[in-house]
Amino acid sequence: MAGDDGLPSLGRVKLTDLIPSEGLPSDSYKLLDSARLYFQQREAYPSADMIHTNDSREWCKTSGYYADPQLWQETYDYRPGLTPIEPSNAMELPPGGLPDIFGLLGKAARGILDAMSYCLNLRSSPFTEILDNVPLRSREVSSSVLSVCCHARPSFHGAQHHNLTTQDDGQLMMFHDHDHQVDKSLISVVKSDKAGLHVRDFHGRWFLVDGDLGPQEAVVYPGLALYQATAGYVNPALHRTEINNIPGNMYGRCSLVFKLMPKSMTCLSCSEMRAAGHGVEAQFQIPVPVDDFMQRSHPTDQLFNRNTFQSFSFPTAQDAGPWINEMLVQDL
Repeated sequence: MAGDDGLPSLGRVKLTDLIPSEGLPSDSYKLLDSARLYFQQREAYPSADMIHTNDSREWCKTSGYYADPQLWQETYDYRPGLTPIEPSNAMELPPGGLPDIFGLLGKAARGILDAMSYCLNLRSSPFTEILDNVPLRSREVSSSVLSVCCHARPSFHGAQHHNLTTQDDGQLMMFHDHDHQVDKSLISVVKSDKAGLHVRDFHGRWFLVDGDLGPQEAVVYPGLALYQATAGYVNPALHRTEINNIPGNMYGRCSLVFKLMPKSMTCLSCSEMRAAGHGVEAQFQIPVPVDDFMQRSHPTDQLFNRNTFQSFSFPTAQDAGPWINEMLVQDL
């Protein structure tokens, strides 16, 4: 998605279940605190079987704890149908409240996807056939995943190779050499315990997008699967994570990332876009099996240098800045 200034249109979704209330805090409200404690108890040097470096062949099979030393990042993936609800090791409790948060963010992501479909003049719920069943059937494993991430935990010995970047205001920002990423999701919903998520616009400029998030808000952005399914009309967000002040924090930067993913045994097709009267370029004409799409590399320079048609722009809320939209989960 692109606004007139070239900045990818991002959205905010209000997480009403994270509003403070009287009495004891719920597991959902305590989730980021629980995540900090979970990663803090992890060893400094994870075993070899815990090391993952973004193996695309395993995209729909990740579950539990793993680490990527290149990104100085640790992750706990909750995937319904695969991740045990009850921990097998009483000495190592996973972050709490994951099933509830998965349901909350999944509902939000599906509602946002339907809102985008409406803006593109597509029929109601056009992506239902490529999404998981709601609820999952017996023995089905979720394609979508809720990742609890910890970036740059000081006690975790990851590869600490950094780039220094000067911002427009002259401030130096620190990022990892490999930390320019594009999600392969349809929709990603991100909530962090501290600011540091940057997104690149079509002019190559980076913008901090979570600097003023309220406690009930999260960042929403599209991924590569939605780019493919909409024939390139909805551009994916290229993002990176700032690590400037994290080493001075004993916990690092913790975040929740929900990725709404298509099912592996389906195809990404632009038939809905054609039916709505949108032009579809040759590269999007043939349906692509989801599993093949997820295992394929996607050079980002090709995504941001396509000038054959004007990128689609979604209307934005007048009181929320040039690229922010707000949605209430309870209204979805």
